[in-house]
Amino acid sequence: MPKIDGFSRRTLLRALGLGPAVLPLLSFEREAHGQVPAPKAGLIIAWTNGWLSQTAATGWPGPGTNYTFKKFQASLEPHRADLLLLDGLNYRFVRDGVAPERTGHAAFPGMLTCQTYRSAGNSTAEIVAGGQSIDQYIGSSLVKAGYEGLPTLNLGVFVKSAGRLSWRAAGDQVVPVTDPYKVFAQVFGASTPAPGGGTTPDPAVERKRAIKKSVLDHVVSDLNRFSSRVGTEDKATIQAHLESIREIEKDLDRQVTPVTGTRPVLPPDVDTGSTNAFEATTKMMIDISVAALAADATRMIVLQLGDQGDANLIFTKLGFKAAGKGDSTGDNNGFHEIAHQNGANKDTCDTWFQEQLAYTIASMKTAGLLNRGVLLAMNSMRHGMHEFANVPALIAGNAGGYFKTGRSIVLSGNPAPNGVMIALANALGVPTETFGRAEYGGELSVLRS
Repeated sequence: MPKIDGFSRRTLLRALGLGPAVLPLLSFEREAHGQVPAPKAGLIIAWTNGWLSQTAATGWPGPGTNYTFKKFQASLEPHRADLLLLDGLNYRFVRDGVAPERTGHAAFPGMLTCQTYRSAGNSTAEIVAGGQSIDQYIGSSLVKAGYEGLPTLNLGVFVKSAGRLSWRAAGDQVVPVTDPYKVFAQVFGASTPAPGGGTTPDPAVERKRAIKKSVLDHVVSDLNRFSSRVGTEDKATIQAHLESIREIEKDLDRQVTPVTGTRPVLPPDVDTGSTNAFEATTKMMIDISVAALAADATRMIVLQLGDQGDANLIFTKLGFKAAGKGDSTGDNNGFHEIAHQNGANKDTCDTWFQEQLAYTIASMKTAGLLNRGVLLAMNSMRHGMHEFANVPALIAGNAGGYFKTGRSIVLSGNPAPNGVMIALANALGVPTETFGRAEYGGELSVLRS
């Protein structure tokens, strides 16, 4: 019997060049009159190489409501009433399954799946996840429940590795979009003035959409014809492809009408792929993320700052300069090497990351997102020395009263992150009892009480 050869959903998506674009008009007027509750919204920000250094200047706040911040987290002080600080997560899936190394870098591809890996490969860039990530689970569930916006936005800044953070399913990676100008166009679209006011879709955008729709129609026709000639196993594969195409068609339908709401103003001509623009590009991505959530263009965003190693990420705006390759993992002044030193330079970089969280929280508050939404900040290790147990996390916002903020807690039993992910899904309106590896347990009730 004929076999399907060299065709995958990822190949199809890449060939079509599809991504989220403009969406249906949103019901802001009805919400303003209280007829429709404001939608929940979630943003996950993740990076690697540890929250902390091992100097006396750093350290995670102790438990309670009267905790104190070390200097590197001073920027978070104005937001303490909106924070829920967690200490003690354990990425135990690295230990419980296959992995190319037992390090925090190897935890990165599973942070959002909470599942042991399908395969390890020869490096952390080759890890294949064993399940769906929480962002894809939440986004797809909301769409199935009738939400008409984009299921998710998956964004990245200076992502140079093939290691992935988000997964549609086991082995089906989500490649983050790293160009903020492209993301802006995808979310807010290109439009032209319409007679009598308002805007209409750009004819050039419409032509591209029509071409893509025509291609999809041909693909569906070919797959249906091929399906009659193959066995049961291949029929199931073809059906999966057809379901993916239907989702693509739905995304194309969502591209007809521009998103309403305030659009962020992006600085022009930023070399967003360069380490020299890492700080500027991060701000651009944060601004786009907050604006997209505020406009209900999507209700779930993942923003990864760097990749799972950051070997050649150099914080030039913090005063670091390229020093040349001194080992097999990148530049001597790269963030990976600085993290291994675990000293004052690491504190400088960590302070910057905390300042980005503070900026995000302030922006979400201004946009009215903290009360109806939530920010989850995660790192794949505690310090820069690769340990993946006793890892902190930060929650900001209460998602409509779901989370009890204004406190810092130590998680009993060093749990896997599943309980946090389940809470996130429930907080965003996706009822969930288990996620990832079921034996790791259910929701962490301490996040609510």
